[in-house]
Amino acid sequence: MPRLNYPKITKGDAIAALLKQYSKEPQFMKEWAAIREPYFDVLTKFAEDGLMFFKQGNITPAEYYQDLIDYYKNEGKEDPFPADKFGYLSELQPYFDNLGELAYKWKLKAPWAVGTLYISDLINLLKHNGLPDEIDIPIEDLELIYPWEAPLPPLKIEVFAWAIILSGRQAVQNEINKKLREYESQIKIKGLHEYPSSLDKHAKWWFEHYVHHKTYDEIAQLEIHTPGGSLISYARNVGAAVRNFARLIGIKAANVE
Repeated sequence: MPRLNYPKITKGDAIAALLKQYSKEPQFMKEWAAIREPYFDVLTKFAEDGLMFFKQGNITPAEYYQDLIDYYKNEGKEDPFPADKFGYLSELQPYFDNLGELAYKWKLKAPWAVGTLYISDLINLLKHNGLPDEIDIPIEDLELIYPWEAPLPPLKIEVFAWAIILSGRQAVQNEINKKLREYESQIKIKGLHEYPSSLDKHAKWWFEHYVHHKTYDEIAQLEIHTPGGSLISYARNVGAAVRNFARLIGIKAANVE
């Protein structure tokens, strides 16, 4: 069974796919680097201090996220990232202002734009200092990473030694697969459907349309490869995909036309 679509996670994936397109645009990357350069040392310090905060703070990213939400709702929680330890962040205000101008100029007119560019800077700085490109997270720790409520409690399966001894590994695996299929079906009943295909392609089409100002017909001409295929029909598909992608990432067409 393919992945399921948890909307908040899928939106993050779509934004990441779009940023991949921006990372291929030399002028955008040049302007972004120029904004970052004067604040390189401060950003590096905060990236390292922030990583140490999670290592030593006995708090998971999911718990931090919820504490932060409660803090801004004035529910009596203390700031989970105490300002007195990170007072030097006030030096970054011009950096954030410039990121906002960059995002606006390059059609990233969404509430998440500045924060996403900022987090990308921090992650890239940590990678530069040795953070691996990919980190394997054990499945039992995923609840600690994602701050949103899961649609169902965890599926727990116990395998006793007698099952292996009497029935063999294959029979046990078949039983586990059956339970997994039932669990997946229960998740889908909660309203989660299959993960959208072609996010990367649709991010590229959005970028070509809104940043490079290509029409849907022009994008279709670049994409269509099947002999005898209908260019008009394909252009309609491109248009629908671009509009759906825009809704997914939360950028209104009126803001970027």
